[in-house]
Amino acid sequence: MKLIYLFFATLSAISTFGQSGSTRVYASGNDSKMTYKNSNGLNSFNIEVRGKIEVTDDDRDIKSMSNDGYLEITKTTFGSRRAIEISAHGGTIKREYFEGRSAVSWEPEGRKWLSEILPEVVRTTTIAAESRVNRFYQKGGVQAVLSEIGNINSDYIKAHYANLLMKLPVQAKEYAPIIAKVSSELDSDHYLSEFLDNNLSKFMQNKEAVEAVFVATNKMGSDHYKTQVIKEALRSQPASIESVKVILVSTSKMSSDHYKTEVLTSVMRQSNLTDPVMAEIINTSKSINSDHYRTEVLTKALERDLSATSYQRVVESVKDINSDHYITQVIKSMLNNPIDGQVLTTLLSITSSIESDHYRTEVLTTLLKKQDLKEDHYKKLVEYVNSMGSDHYKSQTLQTALAAPNMTNGKLVSVLQAASRINSDHYTTEVLVTSSRYVKSGSTEAKDAYRAAARNIKSETYYGRALRALEN
Repeated sequence: MKLIYLFFATLSAISTFGQSGSTRVYASGNDSKMTYKNSNGLNSFNIEVRGKIEVTDDDRDIKSMSNDGYLEITKTTFGSRRAIEISAHGGTIKREYFEGRSAVSWEPEGRKWLSEILPEVVRTTTIAAESRVNRFYQKGGVQAVLSEIGNINSDYIKAHYANLLMKLPVQAKEYAPIIAKVSSELDSDHYLSEFLDNNLSKFMQNKEAVEAVFVATNKMGSDHYKTQVIKEALRSQPASIESVKVILVSTSKMSSDHYKTEVLTSVMRQSNLTDPVMAEIINTSKSINSDHYRTEVLTKALERDLSATSYQRVVESVKDINSDHYITQVIKSMLNNPIDGQVLTTLLSITSSIESDHYRTEVLTTLLKKQDLKEDHYKKLVEYVNSMGSDHYKSQTLQTALAAPNMTNGKLVSVLQAASRINSDHYTTEVLVTSSRYVKSGSTEAKDAYRAAARNIKSETYYGRALRALEN
């Protein structure tokens, strides 16, 4: 039983035949029988149909019926009732007309009333839809069917006709124009997405049609339906670079961060993405307000082999993240691969915006362990250690810095100078003792910096420990 289709078909009929006021709607049916009823208390219009029906070319009479065919149309206005019953009997069609309870001769009154109401009936229900679509197609091809769709008011009926059209032997080159016309005709995102999904297997066989599908999502107001169509299309086959660009435009218009993320992560599953396209995907992530969802997109992007340009786009997107937790998560993902010097400079500046000493330490220690820092970047990192409030985290980061490869005199001195700014004698001593093995074989400048830092230690016990580490 196709109740959902019947319900919308009923609503279509009401939009034309219903009067103002409170309307009660009933719909029932199965694969071969449907009933449409609407009533506003003063007027009612009821239609019951069974089997397949074909109407004449002018839509004003019944041309043929299947053996089980039956059509009853009843209209009651202010208590005055008129009805038509048409049924198939042994290869012939029987027509009956009633006014009130009385049967009236079919000619001319019955035929006249049917000719008046049938054109509206067929355009506001799915009655004879298949035969009408076939008729228009035979006479004028795809354009004739599309023209008739333009004459229909109900989105449900428009979509029904469009789906019937796609069951005909339409050439692939005509798919894109069909999609463009149908998407311009349908206001309902539900019916547009349903039409696209129903015929996606055909549309994905033609490049222009694929692009038309994604263009059609641009007009959808519902992020849900837009995402549904895009994801289903991407599952069918990889989209072209041109299509991906259209998807990104469509995604940027979404309101929901959740659906933006679903689409962007689905796009990034494609194997044919060029670096410029990846850069645009990352750039689109800046329209995501949620730190959580933006991080999800950026970390997914960082799983790919990105260029310096794309890394720079990631950094620009990270700048707008407020959460220290999510900033740290993205940056740590970035550090899994070697980073260009210019990108690293920008990245280091972002660490200064991390308020939590815990998360800043996570970023800086990960950076020290996974990147071979040149001296200028190393010194900048140590500078950001100085601005932390916690002596514990300062000590932890500086000791990690001392373990970094390619230690130079300049790097060593910068760590010693930072150690001198630690307030805690305990943590200052920890850093100095750790550095002593480098200082012993280091320059005079390094030894002087070590002793200068040691002189800031107030505790004789810790001071003595620091000096012995250098002398032993």
